[in-house]
Amino acid sequence: MTNAFNIDELILRVLDGVATPDEIQTLAQWLKTSPENEVYFNQLKKAWNLTSGPIPSEERVEHELGNYMKYIRSKHRKYSIGQLVKYAAIVMIPLLSVIYWLQLEKDEIPSQMAVGNPGIMPGEHKAMLITAQGQTIALLPSLERDICVQEDFVVKNGQAGIVYQDSKKTVSTLQYNTLRTPRGGEYTVVLSDGTKVYLNAASELKYPVQFDSKKRQVHLSGEAYFEVTRDTNRPFYVVTDAVRVKVYGTEFNVNTYGVGGTQTTLVSGKVGIRGKSSGREYMMEPSQLAEFDVNGEFKGIRNVNVGTYTAWKEGFFVFENEGLEDILNRLSRWYDVDVFYGSEKVKGYHFTGHMEKYEDVEIILNAISKMVGVHFTIKDRTIVITE
Repeated sequence: MTNAFNIDELILRVLDGVATPDEIQTLAQWLKTSPENEVYFNQLKKAWNLTSGPIPSEERVEHELGNYMKYIRSKHRKYSIGQLVKYAAIVMIPLLSVIYWLQLEKDEIPSQMAVGNPGIMPGEHKAMLITAQGQTIALLPSLERDICVQEDFVVKNGQAGIVYQDSKKTVSTLQYNTLRTPRGGEYTVVLSDGTKVYLNAASELKYPVQFDSKKRQVHLSGEAYFEVTRDTNRPFYVVTDAVRVKVYGTEFNVNTYGVGGTQTTLVSGKVGIRGKSSGREYMMEPSQLAEFDVNGEFKGIRNVNVGTYTAWKEGFFVFENEGLEDILNRLSRWYDVDVFYGSEKVKGYHFTGHMEKYEDVEIILNAISKMVGVHFTIKDRTIVITE
């Protein structure tokens, strides 16, 4: 490799799909020079993926990976300019797909950070159940058992989360349970009407053991994804400190984490939403997001890619030009760590990317550090971020 160009710049041009055939050939020759070059290339690809790569199908990943690895690892075959143009079109541009696969590799990116305690682990499925009688019960999917949540009413806990069933009895007085996830925890509950709720980390859902014959209403703090069972005779309501969402049988996400207020994202079906300070109900259509401030004032409805707001349920973080303060808040809840800012300025920096929620936190921080130009230090269970 000559000093005529910067290798990082060349690699990023290739990864972005804008490299010329000559640049692709130059990089291929550089990769053959030493094993260390290939290791370095793979590390930079993984970091690039965390800010640029989409989530492809497994079949596409396998196909594109095979094409690409054949191209750069071949030790004998000679390529004409025409062939290089072909590979530039069918390999380098779809490399967006290939790079995602590299994120799944288990080799670690050498840390650029000063680490005081490398034992920070990602979250897992765990929660606490508080019964109407005040009993507190620890929940794990592996702890399969029946739990008595009120007199003559037993629910099941196991791999499906905690599952309530309708006893078909007339309910005169509602008995409430509360499901609470800690930082570093998430859990699933199936309510007595069959509605399934995925509760994100540091969240709380309060709900009746059995719903009455008039309505179905739950109270949420934090974030949850709802798959509501349709019942034309009993509307379903999600109540937060700022809004009330009226549901007509649908799938949607409600997030009260943000300092700016509450976000509701509709995946399918129909919901009506109103703020506590307003009598007006705003109707939402699928692929829309409604925002209300902390006082319940309506801020607006816009069309969005719902996957950005529901990916957490599938095990991913997705950031779209998101501020570092919001990103670090999400990481704090999932990895159960505290965050300290050495400079207020860095809170306003923005980052775009996706990654697995279950990855080592250092992999995520290294990617942000390299692409945004900030520095992270981990000591005990605190992440310090500076310029």
